[in-house]
Amino acid sequence: MKKNILIKKELKQYKYKYLFLVTIIILGLLTGIIFSNILSYSDFKEISSVVKDYFLNLKMGTDINYVTNFINTLSVNYLYLILLFIFGLSIIGIVLNPFILYFKSFIIGFSMGIIIAIYGFAGIPFAILYIFPHQILNMIIYTLMSFYGINLSIKLFKSLFLRRESNYAIFMKKYLKVLGLSALVLLVSAAYETFLADFIMKVFTFLIK
Repeated sequence: MKKNILIKKELKQYKYKYLFLVTIIILGLLTGIIFSNILSYSDFKEISSVVKDYFLNLKMGTDINYVTNFINTLSVNYLYLILLFIFGLSIIGIVLNPFILYFKSFIIGFSMGIIIAIYGFAGIPFAILYIFPHQILNMIIYTLMSFYGINLSIKLFKSLFLRRESNYAIFMKKYLKVLGLSALVLLVSAAYETFLADFIMKVFTFLIK
């Protein structure tokens, strides 16, 4: 009960920062979708060839190296997390953390746009399954990590240039807890994406030719 009250208090206190980050994500998704629809013909053919090969292999039941896929997915997840964490330890996190959040959401929007552009309405289930629930969960984690990173960057900025004192020990303890929790959630997300998402998408491959 006490934790719920603290969470609500924090959301209310920092609602404009969270709103800013959510806006960044929405912009990234929209620009990614738009960009996927204005590609040159040669670029579109090249990317669509890769996407079609992926779904064809999925449909035909081609052997998939799940261990390698899991390691690759987890590595990418952790790369974003570590970058957000490290940039948050310096002033540049104020700029770079929102950019990383934008870039990640751009990639998601671009991927969804490409799938729908290739397969039309038949691609909608795959676009949804591509992001739900693992990519949504990842973005929540990245948003949380970005938020704490930006807060720490702002504290550092105020300390260096405005000579304001802050209790870094308490904040760093919370920052490290968020990092640990995020790493655990991203591990589960990578496992779902590797071992379950492909299986679920395979069920819908009858929709595409």
